[in-house]
Amino acid sequence: MTIRMVNSTGKRSGRFVAYEYGEDLFGSLYIDKFSGRDRGKLIDKWRLSDLGSLIRVLDSEITRREEENYERPRYV
Repeated sequence: MTIRMVNSTGKRSGRFVAYEYGEDLFGSLYIDKFSGRDRGKLIDKWRLSDLGSLIRVLDSEITRREEENYERPRYV
């Protein structure tokens, strides 16, 4: 399965980050992270022991990526 996040604003429009995850032939869980514009290049690979670890890594990576490109409004 794949989660793909595409930037559609500003000068970095068209760039994306994709997370592919699943189970390999040997039964271990994996996450591969790709980044780029047209074709992505492999950035990180994770091999995980259980489903909980997979969910935690995906959650932290997606949250970090979302917060990296957005400014939080400041209330005075």
